[in-house]
Amino acid sequence: MSKDSFLFKKGELQLRKLFLLMFLLEISIFIVISSIPLKDAALYNEFKQQQSSIITLPLLPMIFSIFPHNLEVASLELIPILGQFFYILSAVTTSLILAVEGTANGTLGLVYFLSLALLPDTWIELPSYAVTTSTGIYFLYLLVKKRSLLRSKSKKILLNYVFAAAELLIAATFESEAIIMETTYASPYNFFGPLLLWLPAIAVIIFLVFIYRKINKDEYSHYGIEAEPAMMVQ
Repeated sequence: MSKDSFLFKKGELQLRKLFLLMFLLEISIFIVISSIPLKDAALYNEFKQQQSSIITLPLLPMIFSIFPHNLEVASLELIPILGQFFYILSAVTTSLILAVEGTANGTLGLVYFLSLALLPDTWIELPSYAVTTSTGIYFLYLLVKKRSLLRSKSKKILLNYVFAAAELLIAATFESEAIIMETTYASPYNFFGPLLLWLPAIAVIIFLVFIYRKINKDEYSHYGIEAEPAMMVQ
C-alpha cells in the first residue's frame, strides 16, 4: 500500500500541492535576491529603456505588449526539466533587476518588490508561472512513473496551461491599468488609484481559485469534493 505524504496521496503526485511549493519557492527567490545591494548600470539602463517603451502605450497595445512576452515565459516553463530551470532563472533574473533598480535609487530592491506586492496583478501573474512549471513537473512524473495515466490526465495538463494563459491575460490587464493610473494621475491619486484595482481583483482571484480547483478536482475527491469543490484554498 502506498504511503501518503504532503506531495503524494494514494501513490499519486498532487499537482495542487506541487504548485504551492513552486509558488513559495518563487516568492522566496524574489525576497532573498532582491534584497542584495547590486550595481549594474548597463542592466539598469536596458531595463529602463524597455520599461519606457511600454508605459507610453495606450491601454490595449500595452496589454498585448505585456501578455505575449509573459505567455512565452510560461510556455517555456511547461517543458519538463528545461522549464523548471528556466522558471528559477526567470525569477532570479527579475529579482536581480529589482535589486539593481533599488540600489540605483538608494534603497533595496526588496522595497520595489514589496511595492509590486501591493498591486493585484502581482498575485495573479506570479502564481501563473508556478502553475505552468508545476504542471511541467507533473507531466514528467506521468511520463516516468505513471505512463498508464498519461492519456486520462492529458486534459488536466492542457487545462492547467490554458488556465495559466488566462491568468496572464488578466494580470496584464490589471498591470496595464495600474501603469496608466501611475503615469497619468496626479499625486496622491497615482498611488491610491492602482490600489483601488483590488476591488475588482478580489472577485477575480476568488473566481480563479474556484476554476483551478475545478480543473484539479480529482485531487480533492478524497475530501468528498467532486463536481462542486468548495471555494477555499487548500
